[in-house]
Amino acid sequence: MPLFRKKASPPDLAQGIDSFWEWWAAAGAARTAAAIASRAPEGMVDELSRRVNGIHPGLAWELAAGRSAQHVLVVSPEGNPDLRGAARRWLRAAPESDGTWEYADARLAVPDLDDIRLSLGKQTVCFGDTVVTARRVGHHFDVVVHHPVFEEIPVEAQLQITYLALDAALGEIDVETWVGEIEPAALAPLDAFPLRHLPRLVADLREELTDADGSPTWVMLQGSGPDGPVMAVAQVPLAPTAAPELDEHVAVAASYDHGTGEGLPGDEALTALRALEDRLAGVLDGRGRLVAHESSGGRRTLHFYVDSATGATRELLEAAQGWRHEDLAGVVETATESDPGWSAVRHLRA
Repeated sequence: MPLFRKKASPPDLAQGIDSFWEWWAAAGAARTAAAIASRAPEGMVDELSRRVNGIHPGLAWELAAGRSAQHVLVVSPEGNPDLRGAARRWLRAAPESDGTWEYADARLAVPDLDDIRLSLGKQTVCFGDTVVTARRVGHHFDVVVHHPVFEEIPVEAQLQITYLALDAALGEIDVETWVGEIEPAALAPLDAFPLRHLPRLVADLREELTDADGSPTWVMLQGSGPDGPVMAVAQVPLAPTAAPELDEHVAVAASYDHGTGEGLPGDEALTALRALEDRLAGVLDGRGRLVAHESSGGRRTLHFYVDSATGATRELLEAAQGWRHEDLAGVVETATESDPGWSAVRHLRA
């Protein structure tokens, strides 16, 4: 089924999630499964839309065939990073998957692109006919997407099909995590290959850049800024899809003595800065994480992301502002902002 979305005023998130799952357990799951079995799922559109809107009006929902169960209910932010945390909190409150239902907070990849067909006026668009090019840039792929129907439709429709086809091939999470620039092409590029092969390339990239359990790895970056050379370390992938519930950015900036001639930390400063990192990471206790830090001109900025639904931000700020060390010069400075799209560290994404 397509995704459905209706406009309304944002309700209380936790209350909306609790209300949704109470309804689902009492009647929603059984009624929706019965509607699918009777081949009349459209009978649940208004009710499901109302219940999902009760969580947040910007969320969308989708019913599809499940992987380990008969059906999957997807509640998705539909590409809006500001709502990724809301969808993840909805999923965290979901019941255990059973033989009938499983749950997801993003569109899943489909087993066979040939099974996905869209009606576009008098034409039928089969996703299996889509071809792409993929150029690796740093830690992602920039892609160009072509379908034969693109020669006859406007750019807006090309874009819609492009994003739907990529979501179908890779799943929404992999598109947001491992795909950078996306461009539709009216004419097939000479080096294009079938879209069905793109998931293998993305899987190889993911395997290269994450640990065996899927956890992010770390890379070192170098550059220059207004205060001279910049040295940075960042997790890969540096994207909110890695932890969408971490929606608040906390910057902790510490000036250091014992720097190099280029303004980067020397051995004594590194010892002090690592001690500061360890102290702050211990305060978070799973409610946030350090995702990057950058050093330049005698100053290091630590970039944390924290779950705003917890008290971790206040505790992190108190721990940082109370920190003193003989090899750190001056008071540690802090700043916070709501940043569900992780835009504060976008300049560190390679």
